[in-house]
This record gives sequence, C-alpha cells and structure tokens, in this order.
Amino acid sequence: MEYSETPFSSSSTLWSSGHRCLVAIRYWLQKLIRKKESPTLPPNIFFEILTRATFKDIVRCRLVSKDWNSTTYESSFMQAHSERTKTITGFFLQSSYTSKPINEFVPGCDQSPELSLKFLPGPIKVEACTKQGIFLCVNNYTTKIPLYYVCKPSTKQWQKIPNPKTRFFTQRCGMLVVRANPLHYKIVRFSEPKQACIMHNSVLYDSLYCEIFYSKTWAWKKLENLVLLPHLVFLGFEPAVSACGSLHWLLTDNTVFAFHGDTESWTIFDIPFPLCSTNYFDHMKLVEYKGRLGMICVPTNGHIQLWVMEDYSTKIWSKRNAAVDIETLETMGCNGCPGTIFSSDILLMTGFYRVIYYDFDRCKSKVCKLGMDNPLAIYPFQSDFENVNLKG
Repeated sequence: MEYSETPFSSSSTLWSSGHRCLVAIRYWLQKLIRKKESPTLPPNIFFEILTRATFKDIVRCRLVSKDWNSTTYESSFMQAHSERTKTITGFFLQSSYTSKPINEFVPGCDQSPELSLKFLPGPIKVEACTKQGIFLCVNNYTTKIPLYYVCKPSTKQWQKIPNPKTRFFTQRCGMLVVRANPLHYKIVRFSEPKQACIMHNSVLYDSLYCEIFYSKTWAWKKLENLVLLPHLVFLGFEPAVSACGSLHWLLTDNTVFAFHGDTESWTIFDIPFPLCSTNYFDHMKLVEYKGRLGMICVPTNGHIQLWVMEDYSTKIWSKRNAAVDIETLETMGCNGCPGTIFSSDILLMTGFYRVIYYDFDRCKSKVCKLGMDNPLAIYPFQSDFENVNLKG
C-alpha cells in the first residue's frame, strides 16, 4: 500500500475512515521521525494527526521539534488523545489505613475509565512505576517473606518476579523502561546495610546497597560499589522522578540524587539558590515537566513557583511562575502540599479527601473527591490497553 507525502485533509470523512487512516498516520509520522523534519501543515491538521498517534509514536515525535514536544504536553491535547485512542491518563494515589496500603486511581481526562490494583494477590503496596504504566508492587502483609510483582493495571496483567536480598531493609525503589517494544525494564532497589556508616577518604558517609533487576535476564544483581551519601543525609520519601533516562530523588539537604539507567551509576548534584536553601520554601517536590526535571516550590505566601532544568548536562535551571495563588488553593481545601504536574498547564494539588486540578493558564479548577484523607505518594499514570510480555 502506498501513501502520498501528505495523505491528510481536514475532511471529517477521512478522520472517520478507521484503521486505514490510522495506518496512514503512523506511516507518515515514522517517515518524518526518521528525517527529523516537522511538517508545514495548518495547526488544526497537525493537532488532528498527533491526537491519533500511539503513545510510542508520540514519544518519538517529541524529538522532531519543540512545537511538537510542547503541543503533546498540553491538557487539550491529552484530553483529545485519550478520547480518540482509548488510552488512560491519571494518577494512582497511595495512603495507608491500619498499617495497610490503600490505592486509588484518579482519572486525568474526562473519558478515562476507573482502574484498580485489586486484581493482584493480597494487599499490595506500590513501590515504583514507569511512565508507560508498568508498576512494581510488593506484598509484605500476608507473608513472612515479601512477594514482588510487576503489573500493567490497564490490562490486569501481573507477574511475580524473583526476590532481591530481602534481609536488607528497603529504602527506596525506582523503575525505568529500557525498551518499549519488546518491553524491557529495570528495577532499582536501594537497601540499608547492617553497618550503614562508613569512613571513606577520612570522611563519614551513610551507605546503601544498590540492586538492579533486569527483565531481559530475569535476575537481580548487586552493584559492587556502595552508594555513598553524606552522613545524616537521606533519600526523600517521594517516589522517584524519571527524566532524561535517569531516576531522581530530592535529598534531605536539598541536593538531587540521580541514578542513570544506561550506565547503572549514580551522581549527586547541587541546585541553584533559592532551591538549595532548606528553609526558603515550606514545601518542595521534584516533578517531570515536559520530559524535563522540574521542581514545584510552595512559599509561605504568594505564588507557587515552578523551576525547570533547561539543560541536563550543564544543570541550568529557569524559574517559571505557575501563577497559582496559595490563598486561592486553600479556599478549595488544599493543604498546601504540592502534588505533581498533570500537563504543561495543569497542577495537581492534594487536600483533605480530595485532589485539585488547577489550570493556571485559565485560572480554573476541578475538585475530585477521594476515599483517603492524605495521599502519601502520587504515581503519574499513562497507558494503553495493549497486552505486553512482562517477562521479556
């Protein structure tokens, strides 16, 4: 089957032509991606094309041009894409009740269906997730030895994986997709040795073991070198933030710990003032913003600030005011703690038995009621309904 260079028009009959149109869209997108060229099309046609692309193609399209990248993170695009491709976007929130975890899905788009983790055996706690909708969960409530699972909630697929060295207490876990098709992923687990404090070059450090599970080999391996953190400095409690191929945690001294999935190594880097100050903001949280590493900062009063790392290699940050007034959020029941970024123009904040989607471009908000009073962890979720091989 052959297609012309621009096999699209604004005709509504073309967009309703089903499978043939989708095949043409993917053929044309892949051709542009290979050439790294952005088309000279009217914005409305460009929007129609991308909102019918798969998640995998959208990730690749973001590399073609800045305009493509920016458009795919807008809330209007995410809503249209969810409706036209039957994909799911939202957040899994986690809390606890009587020492057992509670998980609840909050849809990000109006058409997103409800999801649950109740298909997994036993009460489970989410330890990590990927941007592609793959979760790492653990059940350490009904068995003496914890049981680890990977799953895809949208298809209710799950697979038990081998256990790491569970005699060492888990500090944090993270997860990265190495390859989407076929699916290959890595799980990173940091655990605490019995003797955590060590001397290295006459300096006192707190050490961690680092274990990596690779789905392709279906086995864990422990890195030879210990992870060394400054003494009495710890990884933050928030879930890892994936950006630029690395996992990130904000340390308690307001530096950033990064684990690099490709080299299986780690670094610690500073952040600029006032982010580096431990008492300048009431709350700070790492987020992903348009594929980059970002930081939501909540001062005592005034407007919430959004900082974005513009260049990962040189660690250059820029400040972008989110134009969200703290007093306005408090009137909606927000507790002042930053949640995360849903899209380039919508901020998610948590409150008492609720979350608030706040559109800071149009100063509009949407309140979603929750079955939990105070989410302890928020996991961004974006997925399709295609089955995957979790043991690949």
